[in-house]
Amino acid sequence: MRFLKMKTLIVLVLLISTVSVFAQTKKEAVDAYNKGAAAIASDPAGAVAAFEECIAISKQLGEEGEETYNNAAKQIPGLHYKIAMIAYKKKDFPVAIKEFEKAMDTGDTYNNEQIAGKANKVIPQVYNISATNHYKNKRYEEALVCFDKAIEYKPDYAKPYLGKAGVYKKQGDSGKMIEMCDKAIELGKKTNDKKTAGSAMKLAKNSMFNQAVSFIGKEQWPEAESSLNKSIAYGNKTPDAYYQLGKVLSSQKKWDEAIASLNKAIELDAESDNVAKAKYYFELGDAYLGSGDSSAACAAYKNAVYGDYAANAKYQVEQVLKCK
Repeated sequence: MRFLKMKTLIVLVLLISTVSVFAQTKKEAVDAYNKGAAAIASDPAGAVAAFEECIAISKQLGEEGEETYNNAAKQIPGLHYKIAMIAYKKKDFPVAIKEFEKAMDTGDTYNNEQIAGKANKVIPQVYNISATNHYKNKRYEEALVCFDKAIEYKPDYAKPYLGKAGVYKKQGDSGKMIEMCDKAIELGKKTNDKKTAGSAMKLAKNSMFNQAVSFIGKEQWPEAESSLNKSIAYGNKTPDAYYQLGKVLSSQKKWDEAIASLNKAIELDAESDNVAKAKYYFELGDAYLGSGDSSAACAAYKNAVYGDYAANAKYQVEQVLKCK
């Protein structure tokens, strides 16, 4: 009988102790929540820590902790987004990216689709801006990493491809540069990002023309021809592009193609005066002469008897071809 009384007493002590611990833990959850709520405006990072503490305590409470758990969970994604925006405005891109990713992850975890969606939308843009910042500071490998992360989050994003093209240009890799320009143009057109597509076209056009000039200086005619054709394909419809191409084709004795290209240059520069057009006609005379068409060569050289080309054109007309 004495044994039973002692056993009953032990059970009662344990029950009272459990109720006391439970009550204290519930209070701790509420206190942690209140601490977080008080810090939202002044210390959002501290508020996040307090709400996370509230959630950890609330999980241990089971059903009794659902209210504090849910209330704290509602706050966390938005706070991470707020911290991210503060960092972004300060141009602290690593912190901004980290917090936007936390906003997206906690938004998914705590069923806040609005915050998760907003964060998911802005993350690739911040990665792209961060990459551009690295690029401007000549940190090219870091720039490529961030451009790739932007693409990972948003595969149809044209701007990072344009950024990568710029990096590869700086690194002297024209093949990869053109590959990235092509992708930026493709996605820019697909997503109606005309500005990025146009910038990629311009980069490819100018880079290929400059590369062609370099090849011409080295008398690497096939390479120069290829680069000029690419420049033209990317929108370089200038008289000089066709003039240079005509000269390169003539250097390879591709007379008919050279004639066509030089005539295109003349057509595009129709408003210029005779002095300005003399260079086209002189090259055209050489191309016709190479092709064996003396009559056409005479006509071209006669149109080249102006400015710096006057003496040489006159010599071709009077001494070489003896044109009538």
